Amino acid sequence: MRVKKILTLDNISLDGKKVFLRADMNVPIGDNGEIMSVEKIKQTAKTLKELVERGSSVVVGTHQGRPGSSDFTSTESHAEELAKEIDSKVKYVDGVISREIREQIKALGQGEVLLLENLRFMAEENIEGDPRDLIKTHFVQRLAPLFNVYINDAFQAAHRSQPSLVAFPYLMPAAAGRNMQRMIAEMSEINAIRGKRIFILGGAKVSDKLKVMVHAIRNGRAAEVLTGGLLGIIIALASGHKLNGEARKVRDLDLLLPAAREILEMGTGRVFYPVDFVVKLKNETIEDVPVYAVPEESEIIDIGPGTIEIYKERLRGADLSVANGPMGIFEKPESRKGTLEIVKAMEEYAKESVLCGGHLSTAANMVGTRGSRVYTAGGAVLYGLAGLPLPAVDALRESTRL
Repeated sequence: MRVKKILTLDNISLDGKKVFLRADMNVPIGDNGEIMSVEKIKQTAKTLKELVERGSSVVVGTHQGRPGSSDFTSTESHAEELAKEIDSKVKYVDGVISREIREQIKALGQGEVLLLENLRFMAEENIEGDPRDLIKTHFVQRLAPLFNVYINDAFQAAHRSQPSLVAFPYLMPAAAGRNMQRMIAEMSEINAIRGKRIFILGGAKVSDKLKVMVHAIRNGRAAEVLTGGLLGIIIALASGHKLNGEARKVRDLDLLLPAAREILEMGTGRVFYPVDFVVKLKNETIEDVPVYAVPEESEIIDIGPGTIEIYKERLRGADLSVANGPMGIFEKPESRKGTLEIVKAMEEYAKESVLCGGHLSTAANMVGTRGSRVYTAGGAVLYGLAGLPLPAVDALRESTRL
């Protein structure tokens, strides 16, 4: 079956149109609520400038964090940063679908820009489901009639099937923004690379990473998977190591362990976990210890030197290496060596390397990578390279059938 083309800004009329721009300005937030990196805001600004220059009035929607996380906060400061990037006023509104805000959207003049409050403050935006069901949400039903065109530039969230990402393309002409367009093209290039693929997965989003591992191993998208971070701890536990007090710290362990054991069985000889860890003892002393001798009441903060060397050897001769998530607690200098060493090894030993997500983008800057592909998108890149669906991209493709 012929694959439907996704429309871009080059294929759509924008003059005089009211546009809903779904961006991803989900940025790192500091302890005092300050924005720590504006890279995603810069990406949004590129598409937004073009929309304004071509005569649109634009309402921008983004999420920030997720319910319960420390970075789940307002987008008011995002409006200030976005205004700096486009060198024009960006009006912020403290809400999403109220009558007052809908009236402000209706009154928006040509060339004007309005940024909505964090979309995930709306309970419905946290639902993932079939677009046909999400179209029926109050969120979509109240906003969709106000717009002529929908532009999705949030590739970083393309692996999610939430109302603002997948419903609007079924209700109006829709196209990819410049960031989305670029990433779709680059994903196609990367997926065309043949040969031995190695995934290096760390960080804390364990359920997502386990899903990626299952699919990548089962469908031959990954020859091997090297693990670290909380994911590495889960895989070590699933293999039978006790890790003493660490097991008590893991949320939903009873759900995660069976999945991890299944992956180990399915990917025998292809899934690797740390053979040693860097730990912090109760007296704040930092030591390297084997996986089978993690002291009680210690905290695992990084992969150990033995693991680093093994992972370097596994990377030799790889045609493609793909990494997402840190190997340790990257925010602290004493526990980021594992991540930095793996990033350097990927560039040195693999023919092509992909570093995705905020932590590894930062690590790439720290070590000064030259040939690696570096993306702020983490989950979406992983899903795409593992062969999993990207619902937001599929929705844009389906929109061309209208």
